[in-house]
Amino acid sequence: MNRRMPRISTNIRFYQTQCHLHQNTPYSYIEKYLINLSLKIFMKNCIDTIFERRSIRRYKNEQVPDELLFQVIRAAQYAPSSWNRQPWRFIVIRDREKLKRISDLLPYGKFLSRVPMAIAIISSEKESDLWLVDGAIATENLMLAAEELGLGTCWIAECDREEIKKMLDLPDGFHIITITPLGYPEIKPKAPSRKKIEEVLFLEKFGEKYL
Repeated sequence: MNRRMPRISTNIRFYQTQCHLHQNTPYSYIEKYLINLSLKIFMKNCIDTIFERRSIRRYKNEQVPDELLFQVIRAAQYAPSSWNRQPWRFIVIRDREKLKRISDLLPYGKFLSRVPMAIAIISSEKESDLWLVDGAIATENLMLAAEELGLGTCWIAECDREEIKKMLDLPDGFHIITITPLGYPEIKPKAPSRKKIEEVLFLEKFGEKYL
């Protein structure tokens, strides 16, 4: 979905009145207020982001700037974890040869050899008994943040984890949650079908329909 940044009126005094700002409020403050307000309107809300996320398998040949990379990693770091152990780590992979070697170990991820970069999300069993759950939640945060920033990801589940662990020099106790590409989508597929809510929502016990 393409959205344009809302236009900001140059009539500063009008906004002073409408926003109940003091008449002596500096122009620079008002301009900052309006820009922040505009950004809030422009940004997608959480529900929109969840509904619009897709698994992307074709990417433009453009590197993701560090500013955006840091944002998606920071979002992943804010995922909840058991006892706040935060057992996750993130390995950025940009080396073309390494991406090709990893793609050879992915039955359904051969496209990884053609992406500008990928992120291996790993988690430590020594830091959390629930390392798999914790790592999965962090991964979802990362993917939703990427969607919000106009980037694509794809959860690649099936892979030769032991070989990839050796390739990435993972210490003992660390396990691969997934490896996801990260980049600008070349093609964004349509939303896949979902089960009807009455098929998945129950009341009080399994099988007791809510609706």
